[in-house]
Amino acid sequence: MDRIDFEAMAERVRNWGRWGHEDNRGTLNLIGPEALRRGAAAARRGKPFSLGLRFDRAGPQPAGNERINPQLFLHALDKAIRPDFPRVRYNDDTVVMALQCATQWDALSHVHYDGVLYNGCKACDTLTPQGVRRLGVEHLADPGITSRGVLIDVARHHGDAVLPSGHAITPDDLTAILERQQVTVEPGDILVVRTGAMRALAIDGDAATYRAVQPGLGPECAEWLFDRQIAAVCADNLAVEVLARDAAQEYALPLHALCLRDMGMPLGEMFQLEALAADCAADGCYEFLLCAPPLGFTGAVGSPVNPIALK
Repeated sequence: MDRIDFEAMAERVRNWGRWGHEDNRGTLNLIGPEALRRGAAAARRGKPFSLGLRFDRAGPQPAGNERINPQLFLHALDKAIRPDFPRVRYNDDTVVMALQCATQWDALSHVHYDGVLYNGCKACDTLTPQGVRRLGVEHLADPGITSRGVLIDVARHHGDAVLPSGHAITPDDLTAILERQQVTVEPGDILVVRTGAMRALAIDGDAATYRAVQPGLGPECAEWLFDRQIAAVCADNLAVEVLARDAAQEYALPLHALCLRDMGMPLGEMFQLEALAADCAADGCYEFLLCAPPLGFTGAVGSPVNPIALK
């Protein structure tokens, strides 16, 4: 991406100081009482959908990746609570995993550039091996992430089960699909984008193909999200954004940089949207209450999540 275009876009969408210089929640501040009431009103039928992957050893991460799939161990197996009364027994377990190995939120501290994070936080003052001093995921966990979710089914709009690898979704795509779906986004909404990429993993069980198929939002969508005051954006692919074919480009993850570092917008990755999308297509209603609170790991830059959409 051209440096001048990127820097002009970054300046335009930058929210530093908008909610105070100590702010840690970024665009989630847009979820006020009106947005919450609108989200609650979208739950009309009482029909829930889990949008999360299972957390297990057969997850989307390849062998040898630094983001390891969950490794679960029972450290207490069939133990007596009291040895003198051994009839009642218990089991406890431990899990070792990367916090961003499956369905998850990126906190605002996840990506930065030029030594600075969201709201002007200096990387040298913020990042430590024991966690971040500012912008940790615990600030997204309290009071959580709940609002009206709006599904944009890009794959269905293009008549595809899965968008082609490298397909960049444009702002015009987002506008046209909302018009076709007859839904309008409002300030504080959470945008949920379906590329169809998750089908490879969730339906076919093919993690290798899932990792290779990477359509997603183009970086120009950052301005579209900013103009409509979206609170957060989630998708069914690995990174929300399209992964560039040119790995040597200066801004390898431009949408991450613009959203997390400049705008202060959390990104939700690897959401399982197939059942929800099929239901939305069947009843023509693409809005729902989305409840997706991350776990409050103090100082973490991301968190696993089991998002629930309620229609």
